[in-house]
Amino acid sequence: MKEVSTLTTKKEKGIAVSYSAFYVAALCYLMIPVMIFILGWIRALIAVPAVLILGAAVFFSVRDFLKDPEGKALSSDTAFKFSPVFLIAVVIFSLAIAYFSNIGEFVWGTTDHAFRKAILNDLIEYRWPVIYDLSKQSVPEVNNMLPDTPVFFSYYLSFWMIPAAAGKVLGFTFANILLYIWSVLGIIMILTGMAMVIKRQSYAVIFSFLFFSGFDFIPYLYFQAKGPESWMWLEGWTEHIVYISNANNLINVFNQCIPCWLIVILLMMARNNRSLGLTGALMFPYSPWATIGLLPIAVYLLFKKEFSAKETKKKVLNICSFTNIAAPAVFVLLFVPLYLSNSNATSVSGFTWSFYGDPLKFLIAFVMTFVIEVLPAFILVFKDNRKNGLFWVVVIALAVMPIYKISGQNDFTMRGSMPEFFVLTVLLASTIARVMNEKKNEKSGGDLKSSLKTVGAFLMLLTMMAVAFQMYLLIVVSTFDGTPRANDDIGSFGDIKTASYVQTIDEQFYVYDYEDSAFFKYLARR
Repeated sequence: MKEVSTLTTKKEKGIAVSYSAFYVAALCYLMIPVMIFILGWIRALIAVPAVLILGAAVFFSVRDFLKDPEGKALSSDTAFKFSPVFLIAVVIFSLAIAYFSNIGEFVWGTTDHAFRKAILNDLIEYRWPVIYDLSKQSVPEVNNMLPDTPVFFSYYLSFWMIPAAAGKVLGFTFANILLYIWSVLGIIMILTGMAMVIKRQSYAVIFSFLFFSGFDFIPYLYFQAKGPESWMWLEGWTEHIVYISNANNLINVFNQCIPCWLIVILLMMARNNRSLGLTGALMFPYSPWATIGLLPIAVYLLFKKEFSAKETKKKVLNICSFTNIAAPAVFVLLFVPLYLSNSNATSVSGFTWSFYGDPLKFLIAFVMTFVIEVLPAFILVFKDNRKNGLFWVVVIALAVMPIYKISGQNDFTMRGSMPEFFVLTVLLASTIARVMNEKKNEKSGGDLKSSLKTVGAFLMLLTMMAVAFQMYLLIVVSTFDGTPRANDDIGSFGDIKTASYVQTIDEQFYVYDYEDSAFFKYLARR
């Protein structure tokens, strides 16, 4: 989208938010938890220099944000003016959607929340890095399923760091409330950032954020009609290729999607390419899967023509800037050993066609995935973005991603696609806002062709909405009809309450023989 010199005038009423102020706030929101993790889990001799390097990278990144692609300081910063009514609506929506996504465990939630609550509990109750003595499992059935040995807790924990650190002093209840508030703050920044990226204050950003999805409801109804023996969960109809809606991600993996969506906003907001390495690499401490999906976007923006300086020397200096090299290097050196210490979660992997057995079954699933998950958004935003390189990078990435599978339910496609689908979310919000503005300014109802297009787009959006609508309806109904909650089914990974969770916990969170891992040998705090 074309950059404009200013988006505010003195005569306009409202609250002006400068792009640089938003950039600083969002960068600090993402970086502070990561720094807390490094200081709490990594030995001081390494942690302190790493945090200083990241702090310097943030400083240079903020400084560079106020420069053009040539490295010259901008004469003035641009700002976006929000009406108080719009901001109030964003805050109310953010409070509500975080609450009904069960962030903070206040309502009925999916089984994923049993894990999320246990993670926060253990980060509060145990010394960092977290070590469990499995011989202390108090449930006999659980104790019989696990060996009597110590294990290390390995997972992407950055999002919980601020609530967990506060909880060590003020207790679990305070930490839980703080986790909710921290998440709400992130959602508010995402929604306001969407408006700033599309340069329109429109409720389309809220609509697109909440309801963006594929046409999953159509195959879901088909399998429901076939009977119980053909049952598939709402967005798992392709079995080995799973793309997830915004709502599903927020309900189940808020710790990954909130940082991911905010990082996408910062990348789309970037004025030059001198700090894209820092912004993109910040995804790694929050989700290695989403980092893979973010790579095509970050690489494209790094090398796109508009971000390149005219002089070859400037191009090289921009790409090889301190923030583009130092920050990613720190994250790779610290987090790769952490993630590699537990390889059980990726033990199921390979080219997706090998899991179908029959190549024809894979081909059908592959084509149907693109038609159901990607094509609807493609059709809706194509007119406005057919010359937008980022749009094509996203579409190609989503077309290629289903070729490979990692983990039983395929975390690679589920989480790796988050950045791509959120770019489409922003583009969809922009298109809806434009159409709404045009319809508002039309003196007549338009011709028949225009009306049919509007009706067709409305029906497509209605079908996309069905996924989020059903999921949140299920949460509301289950909350108020007394359906048992899964939130407390685990309690702690150090003392598991329910045996049915043991296998998943053992595969995804426990590291055996951790003393032999590179992370513990060279990095972990003692």
